Amino acid sequence: MVFADVIALIGREEAAEAADLDYKERVHAKNEEQKVEFCKDVVAMANDRGGILVIGVKEDGQRAVPEEVTKVDVGDSEQRRLHDVLLNLSPHPLQVDILAVEDPDDPGHGVLLVVVERSGLAPHALLDTRDKTHHRDGWLRFPIRNGAATRWMLEPEVATRYRDRFAAGQSIHDRLKEVEAGCVEAYAERDGSTLPDPPQETDRFGLRRPEYAFYRKEPTRPILVVTIVPETAGRLVLNRAALLEFQRAQHVEPVMIGRHWTFQQVGVAPRRLIAVFGDPVIAVYTELHTDGAGSFLMALNGEDQTGETIRVLVQDLVFYLLSGLRYLGRHARDRTAASGVTAIRLSLLADTDQIDSSGIDLPRRDSLREIQLTSSTSYGDYVGLSPTCRAVGDVFAPLDDLATDGPGLISAAAMVASEACHAFGLAEVPPLDVNGTINPHHWDEPLRAIITNWASW
Repeated sequence: MVFADVIALIGREEAAEAADLDYKERVHAKNEEQKVEFCKDVVAMANDRGGILVIGVKEDGQRAVPEEVTKVDVGDSEQRRLHDVLLNLSPHPLQVDILAVEDPDDPGHGVLLVVVERSGLAPHALLDTRDKTHHRDGWLRFPIRNGAATRWMLEPEVATRYRDRFAAGQSIHDRLKEVEAGCVEAYAERDGSTLPDPPQETDRFGLRRPEYAFYRKEPTRPILVVTIVPETAGRLVLNRAALLEFQRAQHVEPVMIGRHWTFQQVGVAPRRLIAVFGDPVIAVYTELHTDGAGSFLMALNGEDQTGETIRVLVQDLVFYLLSGLRYLGRHARDRTAASGVTAIRLSLLADTDQIDSSGIDLPRRDSLREIQLTSSTSYGDYVGLSPTCRAVGDVFAPLDDLATDGPGLISAAAMVASEACHAFGLAEVPPLDVNGTINPHHWDEPLRAIITNWASW
């Protein structure tokens, strides 16, 4: 959209205000009334169907059509100010983008488009600070769009929306378990780390000894499974064209952060794309569903394969987690057009039968050994940790944060990794901070060079 497109809206009936479109002449920095009305409209759109708020356009009070372009400051500082206004008055962060449409003849001025996504975590409240007669901090109120206007929800409406929110949350949780379990089950069936017994020689009586079902080609490997389910599902038409596009993408889209690494095989399964690296022993397996959900499974090579435990380096764990989250996030956002807040699950399992699922019986393929977290750079943080066969973390994060290199991706990875590692007795993973930064001294080469170069943005 360019400024000429904004000018072309003036006087057009089809550009009248609606449930998903509103105009504001300006939002004064010190005008409490305007700031509350601005937040009221934004939160109401998030509680309804989403929409766009255009700042810098005055509408006709009778017909609600654009009447005049008044232009406002569209600089970075003004965009940050509006974001701050939203954060101060709306306690729960909303999925909002503020985009500038600058007048080429008047640099620094034009209109701002406030793009609001429908929220699956509705209802959201607004802190109405205009009337502090009875309460010094203001009042929490729940706005909703009512055609082209905005009204406050009544108590029964708020209660109903909360019920719907919790029901949707349970549905997403169930979907998360379903997607994760399906990926682990498919991996267990395809993985060649268990192979049929080789032919056996006859004994001295001319009889063969009984053949056992399987033998291990490699020692038991723990697996890391990253799964996401966006709150607003996308849609991918799964056909030959989609498969060809997916095949081409393997040569241009990096799977692992900082490494030119691609899957060896791609294909389709019911309502999903699949990709595999490793044959017959699988190293990485992923399933990308047509609704934007997906799982990324990595078979980990333990540092020590002897004794009762398998030692897993924490830096490996978080590196594969970052890579998997980004890969899944880009599929959901860019390939299926899913959006909104996304449920994330990280499972670190000693073997496939440790998956949290119902109705799927995965046999244990070898004697089970527990996972022990360790590090080659900072042993002090890992002294006294308890080994475990299963560690799981569940968090939520915006889908855009997962699909984009930046602090949001690091923060999401840090949160879900730390929650999973509580099972070992580790409070938080040292290589990452929830504030969106990395701690280079907790990484060993060559990953330290890769991750610091990637995080330099």
